[in-house]
Amino acid sequence: MKLPRLDLSMQKKSCRPVMLGRMWQASRRALRLDHSPPHQFACCQWQNGHKPSTGYLIYRWLVFLTVICIGVASFACQRLPRRYEGPPVKINYFKWFIYFTNWGFMLIAIQSGLALAVVHRYRKKAYNFSYEEDDVLTPRRSATPLLCRMYWLSHNVATDLAFVITLIYWTLVYDPKLHDINALNLLVHGGNSLLMVCELFVTAHPLRAAHALYGSAVGLAYGVFSAIYWALGGTDRFNLPAIYPSLNWDKPGPAFGFVAVCAMVLMFVHGCATCLVALRLRLAARLRPTRVQSEHLTLPTH
Repeated sequence: MKLPRLDLSMQKKSCRPVMLGRMWQASRRALRLDHSPPHQFACCQWQNGHKPSTGYLIYRWLVFLTVICIGVASFACQRLPRRYEGPPVKINYFKWFIYFTNWGFMLIAIQSGLALAVVHRYRKKAYNFSYEEDDVLTPRRSATPLLCRMYWLSHNVATDLAFVITLIYWTLVYDPKLHDINALNLLVHGGNSLLMVCELFVTAHPLRAAHALYGSAVGLAYGVFSAIYWALGGTDRFNLPAIYPSLNWDKPGPAFGFVAVCAMVLMFVHGCATCLVALRLRLAARLRPTRVQSEHLTLPTH
């Protein structure tokens, strides 16, 4: 009796859609802003217990107030550089909003405000944090609150933009004749990255590699905004047609190239941020093994 031959070519064809479907589903899960347990968005990596500590609440208030004060000072203290030798220019304060640096700083302010709101939410309401012990035996994924999703998204984007802004400003944009080196300039072009590094080591929530796409999307959105602003006749604070010399849409080829490079750098710096979070978890595993072990018993991040 002869056994029927299997058509291997048909099997391969049928497997390909299944594999592509699984890859698509895995990509969608990685991009989602879902994480369990959600209380990690309200806690510090180095605290005890699952309820936000008083020390972390004070830290969140200090960060929020400091960022707001620096942002207000950056907007209100606009002036021409001391070494500026061009024609007289009347300062337009609302042009503060056209610069990528200030986009990034506004996102830092937004994420610090949302982080503070998340901490107050988990401290104000009587949440039952003991459910995780039962979840070890009967896992149940709790829904991630919208407030936590918004905070996580803004934190991801603000971190990527801060690193890129510091890198690009001091390598490509800074001009001694157009920019003064003072405390405010150092805070918005260097203190932003230092703050986000501190945030990566203090917070308890994870950082996913796939979320690099969100930061790159914001970078591309700024490139589109700068092109529209240029097409409508907008100028920078010195009345020049380009917001940044490297983003001059009078020369579309180099401008497109600059936007593409920035998008790739955003993905690279997100990878660096992910490595910093991995380092934080490794340090926590050595210094606080009991707490980290209990967190590992909870559901996976995606």
